[in-house]
Amino acid sequence: MNNQAAQNRALWDTHQAAAYTGFAPATLKLSRHTGTLAGVPAPQFLKIGRTVRYDPAVLDEWLSQFESKPNTAA
Repeated sequence: MNNQAAQNRALWDTHQAAAYTGFAPATLKLSRHTGTLAGVPAPQFLKIGRTVRYDPAVLDEWLSQFESKPNTAA
């Protein structure tokens, strides 16, 4: 596997996923228990031993369900 493919397959920890999505790490942790985040089903995560990892592609897909608006009046 070349470096580009390895980088594309990199998994993020809770802090990286939180920074990317704009939520606090504690909010992501809570969403793993409640199953909801921002009023919709929480993004899927991987549990590898005791660690939790998020796939950036899954986060992109999860974020894409929200509408992009030019301002708050729209």
